[in-house]
Amino acid sequence: MSQTSGNEGVCAIFIHAGAGFHSHENEHKHLKACEVAALKAMAFLKSGGTAIDAVEAAIMVLEDNPITNAGFGSNLNAKGVVEGDASIVDHHGLNGAVGAVPNIRNPIMLARKIYDKSNVQLGMSRVPPNFLVGEGAKDFAWEHGMVIMPDEALISPVALERYQVWAAEVNDYENETRGEMIDPWIRRPMTPLDTRLERLERASQAGAHPTSHAADEEIRNQADPSFFADVKGRPGASLEHKSQKKAKLANSQLPVQPVSPSFLSRDGSPDAADSEQDEDTITDTVGAIAIDKYGNIAAGSSSGGIGMKHRGRIGPAALIGIGTHVIPQDPSDVDGTTCAVVTSGTGELIASTLAASTCAQRMYYSQKMGDNGLFTQVMEEEAIRAWMKREFNEHPAVSNSVLFGALGVVVVKKNNSGIELYFAHNTDSFAIASMSSNSNRPSCLMSRGSRGTIAQGGCRIRFANNSKPLCSADLWSVGTHRWTR
Repeated sequence: MSQTSGNEGVCAIFIHAGAGFHSHENEHKHLKACEVAALKAMAFLKSGGTAIDAVEAAIMVLEDNPITNAGFGSNLNAKGVVEGDASIVDHHGLNGAVGAVPNIRNPIMLARKIYDKSNVQLGMSRVPPNFLVGEGAKDFAWEHGMVIMPDEALISPVALERYQVWAAEVNDYENETRGEMIDPWIRRPMTPLDTRLERLERASQAGAHPTSHAADEEIRNQADPSFFADVKGRPGASLEHKSQKKAKLANSQLPVQPVSPSFLSRDGSPDAADSEQDEDTITDTVGAIAIDKYGNIAAGSSSGGIGMKHRGRIGPAALIGIGTHVIPQDPSDVDGTTCAVVTSGTGELIASTLAASTCAQRMYYSQKMGDNGLFTQVMEEEAIRAWMKREFNEHPAVSNSVLFGALGVVVVKKNNSGIELYFAHNTDSFAIASMSSNSNRPSCLMSRGSRGTIAQGGCRIRFANNSKPLCSADLWSVGTHRWTR
């Protein structure tokens, strides 16, 4: 383990719980989850744990809390099961990642195991993996002693109820657009929940015998390749009458809550204008960045992905340089600068813009890109804002997409003079927490802005006497926001 000279003993943890729209009613739950995660991570750091240990511990807390879209209680895919993404990166840039893995309660733990084994020689010139997906990732988990959970054990009551409403919405949409199919060879993904009832209902409507092959084929071949992107409205605005929907859900015996699934929005993002005050529409990923007493940095992300996603879809939480990134310290750098970034938002557009790595470069060098691709030196606050505006919001892949480019980003930059946190988001809200070893408790903030505009904030921990922080890790934010400590 490498160590940096000076400032030994100062450690910090920074956490986000996803970008999107956090309802005012549930705000305290999201911030409480961040607070508990920060305290858990700091306990590791103060007892001599590494930054990697702290990141894993913090994200595991978030994964175990069904209020977040990671681990237990995540969004269900189109087949009605949880598939998780996660990644973790150390101060050297070494990493481990897992994508679309089923039956794993804590994907970040599996990413950590892959990271641990990625630097161990296998013999016979074999190369150990640092990124595994799907069933291969699950096999790796089993081989290394992790518990393989049944699908049902990862589904929370709220996630199941949400899925049932979304599935009914998709079913209604497909029925209405049946004659508009442009490719009859694309087969509709089958869901394990209520599939038999769906077959019986459609067969009955068609006047066919419930067990006829024709009825099965009719179901399997219903498809519209764009239905994930073009579904309109919220569950409450369904073409199906509310009484019919309630009848379908009656057998579940689950409490029904208002929901506003992000995948149903035409632009692929939460629509706060249509959202009710007690609804959460949170986009994708949770993340953490830690700095340990040895001066080393680490970062990690985890996510259950978007609701009703195609099976096997991999989001930014699993992708190094897109959802998680670390720029290691240059041994010849007298300032000892290093930088880590984690992101959350519309995964497909975050991937198209290489968001985490590009942001990390701009923040590491304190630069913004101007006309003709020329760079100028600026303060970090301006660098992150300029990057989000010009290199994400105005990126051709974002501006020409039918999706809204939702994005929240957390950046931690460390050098010999201190630690700085910067965050920015173009969503309605972003849940953030920070804590240093000099703090008694975490500082938690629900940053609020207007969808499509950039809100930003951060905190600074300046070193003094080479050992103690000069200031605490209290968060600040600019624009329309709400403080919660």
